[in-house]
Amino acid sequence: MKTLTKMKKVCCFNRFVLFAMALSIVTSFTACSSDDDSDIPVYSLKDVDGNYSGTMLTESDPVSPQANAEEGEEPAGAEVTAEVKDNQIMIKKLPVEDLIKSIVGEENAGAIIENLDDINYNIPYTPTFDESKSTILLQLKPEPLEIKFTAPTQVQEEGQEPAETLITVTIEAEKNGVYAYDGKKLAFIIKATGVKVGEADLNKFPVTTFTFSMVKK
Repeated sequence: MKTLTKMKKVCCFNRFVLFAMALSIVTSFTACSSDDDSDIPVYSLKDVDGNYSGTMLTESDPVSPQANAEEGEEPAGAEVTAEVKDNQIMIKKLPVEDLIKSIVGEENAGAIIENLDDINYNIPYTPTFDESKSTILLQLKPEPLEIKFTAPTQVQEEGQEPAETLITVTIEAEKNGVYAYDGKKLAFIIKATGVKVGEADLNKFPVTTFTFSMVKK
């Protein structure tokens, strides 16, 4: 009888040990599975959204940042900030000084630049992932850039009130913009390909390239 009781106790103990081992294996598997799930990155086309700062290089004839940079140095470019939101790149206080020089020439640009208000420019885009999902490609759809300024009194004819002039710049994008997850960098290029001053086309306007290189804050 005692032997039978001992055998029952041993049997129960073995069952308990097997149950504990099975529970431990299930728990370990669940924990590993959770760890693996947490390591899987979740991508979204909204990852490009945010605030950025960086530089913009302007290049045209006669403006050449490469030529103006000292030997062995990269051209500095103008500082720019932008907000990316709702599928738009919203550039704040777009530097247009070099563009104005391309339109009216170095001699006439100074008086116009002094009378300009801050110019904000929005670029709509359509985002897609590249095959590796390491970057987001932005198909840029730039709209015309409008620059309004009032001619300074010294260039007005005597007795004539200062008039507001509208410069309309045609902007194009030949390539997609790129947001790289590595470094959270945003880069894109747009070109000014045509200009109208009022209703008149400016025939001798040189194509002007704007190269943006920015990092998310």
